[in-house]
Amino acid sequence: MFLSQLHREWVRTMPALLTVAGEEFDKSRVTLYCYRHSYAQRHADAGTPVDVLRELMGHKTLGTTQTYYRVTEKRTRRAVDRLVTLQFDRHGGRLWDQAKALLDHEHARMRIGQVALPFGICAEPSNVKAGGHACPFRFRCMGCDHFRTDPSYLPDLRAYLDTLLRDRERLAAAGELDDWARAEATPSEEEITRLRSLIRRVESDLEALTAEDREEIRRATAVLRKSRPVQLGMPTVRPAAGDIRIGRDQ
Repeated sequence: MFLSQLHREWVRTMPALLTVAGEEFDKSRVTLYCYRHSYAQRHADAGTPVDVLRELMGHKTLGTTQTYYRVTEKRTRRAVDRLVTLQFDRHGGRLWDQAKALLDHEHARMRIGQVALPFGICAEPSNVKAGGHACPFRFRCMGCDHFRTDPSYLPDLRAYLDTLLRDRERLAAAGELDDWARAEATPSEEEITRLRSLIRRVESDLEALTAEDREEIRRATAVLRKSRPVQLGMPTVRPAAGDIRIGRDQ
């Protein structure tokens, strides 16, 4: 009780707490339990296994711990619904122009029928079945109709482009390679051109949105990137910058 009183007094002396929308937050809602709840929810959002979180929280039943994951699922679904209308194929074509909100079976189909890439998703059946470890086309994603991406991958698309350009320069200067080996290892101009075009298309579609819609996309992107799994056996790129810029590069 004494700690609770000290906490209330500490919160009372704080400056006004503002929400993202600039509205004043009710300080009476800031209780000691909020920290415990935030701790658990952050773990759930980050993908901590439910049995591990149960031990961390000291819950008696698994059902109590699972409530945090239901919140995460709702957030993820809202984020997917918001971004799905801005999903692009390898040519920069929009795939879901008319989508409003995905049905339950569509969410399930998207999870089961695709696998994560470092800069998008893959719907090639044999690769999906193998969990991303068996692409029959050697991960030539920019030339494959099974490739999909959306604005939440924009930092990764930019990072991949940087990787291709850096590899091209490094291989051009590698005097110890035979010409055929250098040619095979060097990223193709077609892939670089396709990737640049795709990035420009994603950026231009974002620019066409209202400021409010862009903010919704930014929030949805933050939710999905936080819970996005890392797949082994895939081509890697350097980590994208900490910020999740979704606007056009200057």
